[in-house]
Amino acid sequence: MPIKLPFLPRGRELPRDLWTRCPGCEEMLYNKHLAKDLWVCARCGHHFRLRAEMRLELLLDPGSFAERDAGLESVDPLHFVDLRPYPERIASAQANTGLRDGAVWGIGAIGGTRVAVCVMDFAFMGGSMGSVVGEKVTRAVEAALAERIPLVVVSASGGARMQEGTLALMQLAKTCGAVERLRAAGVPYLSVMTDPTTGGVYASFAALGDVNLAEPNALIGFAGARVAEGTIAEELPAGFQRAEFLLERGFVDRVVPRAELRQTLATLLGLLRPRRVDVPVPASSNGSAFAGRADAAAAAPVLPAERGSEEEVWEHVQKARDLRRPHTRELVEALADAFVELHGDRLFRDDPAIVGGLARFAGRPVVVVGHQKGADTSANIHRNFGMPHPEGYRKAQRLFALAERFGLPVLTFVDTPGAFPGPASEERSVAEAIARSIAQLSVLRTPIVVVISGEGGSGGALAIAVGDVVLALENAIYSVISPEGCAAILWRSRDASKTAAAAMRLTAGEQLLLGVVDEVIPEPSGGTRSDDQATLRRLRESIGGHLERLERMPVESLLTERYRRYRELGSYRTVEGVPGVTVPERPSLADRIRQLFEVGRATLGVPEATAGRPQPIEDEEYGAPLREEV
Repeated sequence: MPIKLPFLPRGRELPRDLWTRCPGCEEMLYNKHLAKDLWVCARCGHHFRLRAEMRLELLLDPGSFAERDAGLESVDPLHFVDLRPYPERIASAQANTGLRDGAVWGIGAIGGTRVAVCVMDFAFMGGSMGSVVGEKVTRAVEAALAERIPLVVVSASGGARMQEGTLALMQLAKTCGAVERLRAAGVPYLSVMTDPTTGGVYASFAALGDVNLAEPNALIGFAGARVAEGTIAEELPAGFQRAEFLLERGFVDRVVPRAELRQTLATLLGLLRPRRVDVPVPASSNGSAFAGRADAAAAAPVLPAERGSEEEVWEHVQKARDLRRPHTRELVEALADAFVELHGDRLFRDDPAIVGGLARFAGRPVVVVGHQKGADTSANIHRNFGMPHPEGYRKAQRLFALAERFGLPVLTFVDTPGAFPGPASEERSVAEAIARSIAQLSVLRTPIVVVISGEGGSGGALAIAVGDVVLALENAIYSVISPEGCAAILWRSRDASKTAAAAMRLTAGEQLLLGVVDEVIPEPSGGTRSDDQATLRRLRESIGGHLERLERMPVESLLTERYRRYRELGSYRTVEGVPGVTVPERPSLADRIRQLFEVGRATLGVPEATAGRPQPIEDEEYGAPLREEV
């Protein structure tokens, strides 16, 4: 139980190592009691955020954990500078946390069951997912698949890491593809969502567990509450985007208090065992060759430091957003011999922001899916400015399944500022819809050609952009977040949108250099219009050539190459000799004596290191302290 504060003489500060203020009820809590309560407020039940090491110690059997890939760390593929250079942010986070990046993975045991486990650490740049976090999650998945042991992932993240641009966005495709292979192989995956689990992390592996668990009152959602609130210009309902909100709407299986989490996981692991018989996996049998590897660097190159001027890049952005550009319906009508549009997700309703159906392209039937904007204000309102709701992505999933069932190639056109971030989208979990769509495309047993025709905005674009070949019109853009959103978060001012656009390296040509795009289709200097026959001819020839090549490939080879395409997207390096995190057998005598001395120092006002006790953590992504961190 919380206890009253002792009397302190005037001028004496409260010893920081002894007391912590609960952000939920403002009660001052005695740290010794708080630790015994697993850093949960005994008065209001507020669950403090935990560092990765403490989370592992609470969940795993003592002495069972062996960390892998402790030395993986991010590099700076974009030469990204906002208010601080990205390498400075990395170095600062490393110094403050003692970690090389925002996730820890390895092999351990829960209740005697051997598991692959990956835990994210919000203290490291808001737990944002860049190349290293995506790589560690994927290696954990692949280790679980290779050793046929259950996977447990504990998420705590603000989303994708903006400083790594589309390479961070591609981690959604990488992790979803790996999880889908694990699912097909009959290996259990338990996803634990803690405060917060948002953005691209929730819209990928975190939403895809065989069982999804959450800690009480954890913030879980696709877009931030401020974004959603701004979308509808009114106050959000109480409990919006909290764990209990998702439980009520069917996207979380259980909300589990921290004291019960380890036993809940142990019980589930005893009930869900990997299948004993071999089952087909959606790629070749050597697909786990990446597990445990120790590369010095990933395949993705680092871009040259030189870039286009801010004005040049912003002109590129404006061309991509030009309403006179052809959208999906116009492109299909110009490229295909016939098109029959199909409607509805068969679950809720139709979504005009996604169009799709059956078409005949160069004599072959295909399934077409694409974002649809309007050519004027009225049409744009009807199409929701090309921003899909969950039902739009679920309609796309229905059409992808149709294509697979009848052996038809898939052709997608990408042109969206992003998925719709309003409360209605959150209630029907647009993040889960995006994650399912990405996962489905990663293993779809038919050729997929993607065309980035205008804006490729974040996960809302990627949800229909996972394919065997990705083409981009010359004036298209592809980004992890809009320039305006990036400027508001990292520069703390939308006035820096042009600067952010240049820093994000979002042009089609730069995406080609990164390996995110496979081919750029030239456009006229003023941009493409619906009657631009030269651009349409080049696009038709490119699509036709790629479809012809892909249709000749055996399905298993097609899936293997698709997995490898996204598996290799990332930019990181390995630092040798980094000690791994361990879960001790039990506190040693030396540790207990050290703890007593630390309490004594705090009482006397002697400064001491802050690691291991609650402290406000500056969220590097959002520029504001968010609750307390343990």
